[in-house]
Amino acid sequence: MSKAVGNILKAWRKQTKYSQLELSLELGVSAKHISFMETGRSIPSRQMIVKIGEFLGLAKQEINRALYSSGYVPEYTELSFDDVELRPVVDAIEQIITNHLPYPAIVINHVWDIVNVNRSAESLMFELGFSEHKNLVEALIQDSQEKSKIINWHESTRAVLMRLRHEISRSGESPRLEDLERRLSLRLPQDDEMCFLDESQPFLSIQVRAYNRELSFFSIISQLSTIQSISLSEHKIELMFPSDEITKTFYDSEMKELFDRSKAYG
Repeated sequence: MSKAVGNILKAWRKQTKYSQLELSLELGVSAKHISFMETGRSIPSRQMIVKIGEFLGLAKQEINRALYSSGYVPEYTELSFDDVELRPVVDAIEQIITNHLPYPAIVINHVWDIVNVNRSAESLMFELGFSEHKNLVEALIQDSQEKSKIINWHESTRAVLMRLRHEISRSGESPRLEDLERRLSLRLPQDDEMCFLDESQPFLSIQVRAYNRELSFFSIISQLSTIQSISLSEHKIELMFPSDEITKTFYDSEMKELFDRSKAYG
């Protein structure tokens, strides 16, 4: 059992590109202790497993997996999205995306399934031909670069691919993410394989043809990492903002008037 969790800890460290010495310095333990835990010569405490996982920014589900393999009680719970205990959080998410109008806002889960959208995002996705898709990566995979309404399709797709790879490195085993990454990578030339994405930047900056004009957005991503429920903690809220005056004027005038009018009529 200690060997199993040792393999998990070793995989975590290698995925996040830490040496044993670097990780030991960050955690305030000896490099020998890290080595002993990874080889099974030392059994890591429950607190140590959680400490390592949280420091490396791993998914809560992955931390629970390591705890299970060591015979410990899981740290994080799994609640249904409609559980009454999560109602304040779900209501807050709805308030955020509604208050973001007239700009688009999208909520996605850990495998990029679309969980919720505001009316502006729903309209924009219709304009882009994405309305039939329940997953944002699937929408890109099925989109045709030659006919796409995304002007910078190549750049945007590459950015999403790099983000997917980053998330896979933090999530442990995720067949769904790995399948999406593999299929999306096939849509790009092989010389894009080594392209680097600055993780400090929003994962998607996009220029599109919509509403008979060219619009440009940048995105700010919020994640509910402090929520203890596993699935909800991995939801992300993408708030899209105009990145040029044409887009800002369009949304602050025409789209705002449209949404205000529809609100007035219920």
